[in-house]
Amino acid sequence: MDRLVDRDAGRTWTAGTALVGILLVLLQLPTTTGIYELPLLAALPIHLLQGFALPLALRRPLLATVVQLATAAATALAVDPVDGQAWPLTVPGVLLLVAHVGLVAVSRGWRPAAIVWGASIVGLAVLMTAQVGEWGSETVGDVTVAIYAASALLVLMVGSVWRQRSLLAHELSAAQRDVGIEQAKRALVEERTRIARELHDVVAHTMSVVHMQASTARFRLPDLTPESAAEFQEIAAAAKAAMTEMRQLLGVLRDDGANAPVAPTPSLADLPGMVAGTARAGTAARLSIDPALDTRKIPEILQAATYRVIQEALSNVVRHAPGAPATVDVRLAADGRALEATVTNPPSASPHAGVAPRDPTRPRHGLIGIRERAVLLGGWSSAGSLPAGGWQVGLHLPLEPDEPDEPVAGDMRGHGVAVEPGGTS
Repeated sequence: MDRLVDRDAGRTWTAGTALVGILLVLLQLPTTTGIYELPLLAALPIHLLQGFALPLALRRPLLATVVQLATAAATALAVDPVDGQAWPLTVPGVLLLVAHVGLVAVSRGWRPAAIVWGASIVGLAVLMTAQVGEWGSETVGDVTVAIYAASALLVLMVGSVWRQRSLLAHELSAAQRDVGIEQAKRALVEERTRIARELHDVVAHTMSVVHMQASTARFRLPDLTPESAAEFQEIAAAAKAAMTEMRQLLGVLRDDGANAPVAPTPSLADLPGMVAGTARAGTAARLSIDPALDTRKIPEILQAATYRVIQEALSNVVRHAPGAPATVDVRLAADGRALEATVTNPPSASPHAGVAPRDPTRPRHGLIGIRERAVLLGGWSSAGSLPAGGWQVGLHLPLEPDEPDEPVAGDMRGHGVAVEPGGTS
């Protein structure tokens, strides 16, 4: 049973079977003490054990079966058959035993339940044979056993089918979880590869400048001594070797056969064009860039990361909040040591926004990529709904490659957030 349900559902099952057991015991007591005239002091412990065996069948089916069959036999031996009444099981006793067979089928499968069912029928037949000479033909023992056998068999089949369906559903859910985890890992690897490619482009450009300046130093600086010229040549050779090694590394990253993008690495200067393209696609977007922001002093890899995060956030506004305007704000942090960006959108006015049910097992690849970029560059990201409605994605990237800034309390920085209508994914 533990494989089919979680802990809370297991408690619900136990409580439900215990309640059924109590109700059947409350029916069994007046039946055996009133109709069959069994003393209450003898009936009470037997029937309490019968009721206790039901919830016990979910955890310890073998022990519960022994208790259930033993108490049923004790009841049959303790009461005298009454003409016209069910025997060797009372009517509540039939229900108790049928419920027990069904619970075994649900918790352990059809084979153990079939064994319990067969053992109970054999036991009832033995009791009837042992008592056949002591009671008249007007009793309905054979009918009772037949009704029990048919009812228990039906419950056994239903319980087995339910268990099989539950097992299949459990396995399907586990498979979906595994697929989601693998997709998330793949998205993470792809995003890291993309970041590495962009980092290669940025560093290769810088190394090319170093190589060019070092190679032409002897022509640009006429008073250069031979020793200094030789040192510049060594610098140029080292820069060229570094570029060669980086090209080899990039070749490894592109060895998957996919066509790697060959467009230039995006920068903050490309943001107006991207925002304008979003507006042309039907989503009103407004870009605000801090006038104090000097893009020449912002490392290219930070500009590329900021561009990609804003691109992802805007594309998800289009998908999850159609018709909602988006505001893009790029600025320096208050202390001037970090680049910050936010993409904000109000709730969508479209009646079709967020109609599809949310799938909690679906990985949020967009948030994974945003978070991964921020963490790899020593910063943090946030994504979440706003108090007044809508959604906001935030990015904070330090300008200097020192220790990451600490997020303030209450922010969702560095954490993936489940998608709501009007958010990112």
